[in-house]
Amino acid sequence: MPIKYKKSLGKRLADFSTMYYKPPINSASRGQCVWYTQGRAYEKKGVYIGARGNAKDVYQSCKNDGFQVSKYPKPNSIACFNGGTYGHVRYVEYVIANTVYYTEANWNADNALSADDGALKKMSLSNWMAQPFLQGHVVVKKENLITFEIVTPKSKLGIYKSSKINRSNKIKNIKADNVKVVAGSGRKKGGRELVKVLYDNRYYWAIRKNKFHFRQLKRKNK
Repeated sequence: MPIKYKKSLGKRLADFSTMYYKPPINSASRGQCVWYTQGRAYEKKGVYIGARGNAKDVYQSCKNDGFQVSKYPKPNSIACFNGGTYGHVRYVEYVIANTVYYTEANWNADNALSADDGALKKMSLSNWMAQPFLQGHVVVKKENLITFEIVTPKSKLGIYKSSKINRSNKIKNIKADNVKVVAGSGRKKGGRELVKVLYDNRYYWAIRKNKFHFRQLKRKNK
């Protein structure tokens, strides 16, 4: 049922009892703004943001991971602020005319789950854009996934937490016959072809072709 935003002001829209706000899907600190926006993105759009670090790091981290970013708020986007020690993030629920409807957690910095966390608020678009320390918005968009076969020896594939392919960013080697690849995520970097993959409900990066042009992933025939 569509949300009636005007009538829902002051009400909590999220359901914190669901899996979207609990480990292993959401391992961020409960009650914090990053925890909330990550859970809300998964709850509403089925998209795992994979935010790491403090709120002030979310914008660049998501941009590096291939998420679309926008200067202006869009429905289902995460507004990122880099002011203060930790920064802040908010979830943009809906935008219509000159009004932005949004939710957030830990705005009062109590570092605990409070009654106002997740409550629907609104702000004029002009005031929204005038907020200090606004970096931009990470667009929460459902990814189109394509099945690729893993064609490495012993069907092992290295997955990385970002497109920076090095030892410190490597998560592990997974063993599987195939993996889901995000359509349009391909990019060339350091002589390699990289793709964004979904594994165990989280997004990572993997090498499609290595520096010697050997394929590690091959699109599976339908």
